[in-house]
Amino acid sequence: MDEMENYSGHDTIADINYLPATGKIIETSAWKKRYLQERDQFTRAMKIRDIRGMGHKFQLDLNGFEFVQIPTKQRSTDDDEVIIKDYYPELENIIRKMTGASTVFAFNHAIRQASDPSEEGKPDNNGRLQQIPASHPHVDYAAIDTDSGIRELIEGTKKEITFPPHISKLYDTCSRFCFLNVWRPLKTIKKDPLAVADATTVPDSDYQVRARKFRSGIKSANYVMSHGNKDEQHRWYYMYEMQPDEIVIFKGYDTKQDFPGWRCPHTAFVLPGTENSPPRESIECRIVCFWE
Repeated sequence: MDEMENYSGHDTIADINYLPATGKIIETSAWKKRYLQERDQFTRAMKIRDIRGMGHKFQLDLNGFEFVQIPTKQRSTDDDEVIIKDYYPELENIIRKMTGASTVFAFNHAIRQASDPSEEGKPDNNGRLQQIPASHPHVDYAAIDTDSGIRELIEGTKKEITFPPHISKLYDTCSRFCFLNVWRPLKTIKKDPLAVADATTVPDSDYQVRARKFRSGIKSANYVMSHGNKDEQHRWYYMYEMQPDEIVIFKGYDTKQDFPGWRCPHTAFVLPGTENSPPRESIECRIVCFWE
């Protein structure tokens, strides 16, 4: 029996909205946004395993993600300034202890409290533009050493993200840097949970490059995922009824690439039987780490 198999009873079969495995860059003009519950010929029903009780078997550097319990306390998300003042330092301390990075800097967050595509981009009660859960498997960044120059696209990301001078200068002096995401529920997750793929089960050929262009004109890219193997190969995980004192940390990009976990595919998915439940509420923070 597979030592990574789960016994919780909350494993499920759900659609993953994969993209075609062309091996070619998907240009911005060819990109079509995907939505949950909208299938096409590349959508695959995949087994998604509940990770409760076996999270200790996964490591951030090897598998690309790690689920972590944090102290139970009230964390306000009504005011962005309070999030930056209180929540960012909490996450920075957690990441610093976990990774051993010499500098950890939280620079962005997104709160998602809507699920209907018609609500996306409309202001919520706090004046934030509403965001819906991601509907296709992806990685937030992309960079590969090839003759096509794709590696340069991570340079576009570095230019577009504005850091204070004392942080941005570390790109030139560090031995390694890494982008991380930290995802946390605001309430018990019932609908559209986040799934992460074990990077050791995803071949390089299933990472498709999607070209992106910022409003500034700077070009960048991220990975979107295909599943080229006819047999089910990717192993997906989620945490059943994930709580506000539980987080999942996952890789977006790491210059240290001697293990598969330097990037981690992730996506929301429709948990069967919860289609009419209230929208998921979550906060996702982006963090950069530097090693001297």
